[in-house]
Amino acid sequence: MTSPFALARSVAVRLRRRAPELASDPAFATFVREVGDAVGYLQANPDVAAARIDAYQHWLEHGFREGREFPGLEVCRGAAATSGTGWRRFTWRGEPIAARARIPFPASILGQIMAQARHDPAILAPGADAIGELRRFHATDLLDRDGIDIARVLAAVPERPAAVFVLPFLLSGGAEKYAADLVDALATAGGGPILVLLTDQTEAEARGWEDLSILAPFRQAKVVFWRDVCDGFGHSSPATLGRFLNALRPDRIVVVNSRVGLETVAKFGRGLGQFARIACAYFSMGRNAIGAPYGARFPRRTLPFALALTDNDPMAETLRGLYGEMPGPGIAMLPSRIAPADEATFGARLSARRARALPPGAPRRWAWVSRVEPFKGTALLAALAQSRPADRFDVFGPWQVEPRSLGLGLPNITLKGTLPDVAAADFSAHDGFLFTSLFEGMPNVVLEMSQQAIPMVLADVGGLRGTFDERAAVFVRHGANTRESLTAFSAALDQVAAMTPEEAAAMGAAARDQALDRHSPDAHARSVATLFGLT
Repeated sequence: MTSPFALARSVAVRLRRRAPELASDPAFATFVREVGDAVGYLQANPDVAAARIDAYQHWLEHGFREGREFPGLEVCRGAAATSGTGWRRFTWRGEPIAARARIPFPASILGQIMAQARHDPAILAPGADAIGELRRFHATDLLDRDGIDIARVLAAVPERPAAVFVLPFLLSGGAEKYAADLVDALATAGGGPILVLLTDQTEAEARGWEDLSILAPFRQAKVVFWRDVCDGFGHSSPATLGRFLNALRPDRIVVVNSRVGLETVAKFGRGLGQFARIACAYFSMGRNAIGAPYGARFPRRTLPFALALTDNDPMAETLRGLYGEMPGPGIAMLPSRIAPADEATFGARLSARRARALPPGAPRRWAWVSRVEPFKGTALLAALAQSRPADRFDVFGPWQVEPRSLGLGLPNITLKGTLPDVAAADFSAHDGFLFTSLFEGMPNVVLEMSQQAIPMVLADVGGLRGTFDERAAVFVRHGANTRESLTAFSAALDQVAAMTPEEAAAMGAAARDQALDRHSPDAHARSVATLFGLT
């Protein structure tokens, strides 16, 4: 049997005879000599070292075709060598070749691994030799693999953020306002700079968001539209988002209603939690399994790594009952923040309410303010309008589905569109505010309407009773079907219509006082500073 060393000597003879063929593409041979580690190649191939063959010559002549790796060098051959970025193109012996320098394993990464091993010793189980062979990839591979526009990312994030907020959309919604108020409180407490990452919306789709007053705090943050920097499918990949957050290494990560953000925390929260405090907001469990809200799907997976943040007591109690024994950062209730109307403005609204006196039986005008979608009770709203044809229903809010397909094309329903600023709107010509949502956390729009000195007819959902009582609003429980709910809500509208102007003003004043007791800016700022370690 021929020994390996005898084979190596025969190879050496053939190399000497065929050395002139190396000139077939001198540029590739030169590149190999510039970036390749000959010592490492001989250490990894003792047969070549024993034969005293030049490492570069052996690899170019034989090692490359045999599939031997050359330390310090990455090579791609065949059709795969004609695409992708970050490679140098060559031709070797008539075959297309793509090559680039292999990045040595950084000592800083080894340091991070050793530091993390203090928390999870199993990381060291493969052994020290295996750590050096961990998979590596060039930064430009992100562009090839997931369609990430690296240049745009670097331009959009000029500095390391102290906090990253992950949201799906910039809309006029309660979850978006909750996140915006958190951004404002963190920035005021010295928790910036702040990056807001939108995972489901492009910049073009969000055009005009700066005009929405509830999103004003986002103007002081850096806003990045993840779909715009991920031209392919990468925007929906938790692994891609996880790598991005790991590269940024913020002190705080807050996820609000973003599916890919929650998936990222569920899958990579242990690693991200080594350098960041993570919080995931959950507002409700839904109603009769309708809508499959994230509060019913993700807490069990994120709680080991992230604080579960909610804005209402019923949800906090539900989470504690289901997951209170799980180890992790825990569960916290942070009430929403309200922007109180100043005394002069609210006084003028009360005066207007006292002056609005209509005769019994006169048609009434109702304000409905919310996103126009089925979960907000649009079927009930349509039924109310149909059953009360003399009354007028003004619908304020954005929609993604054609409202008429939801039954809102009736002649006594007027679609008013999105209110840029609920606090500045004038509702003095309306007789009451109608809120029909099927399920909620703590709806911010109700808090905003509490500053309008207007009687409120509220679906008894979420955490509303944690803030208001019967002096401040008329509560209505949804029935088993739309017909039962219609009967209950219509009776509530009749109750408000029968109020005297003084009774209506008293209800408006009580709503304002009760909202401020729990949702004042000062109380919110103190709670945020405590929860996020800024005290």
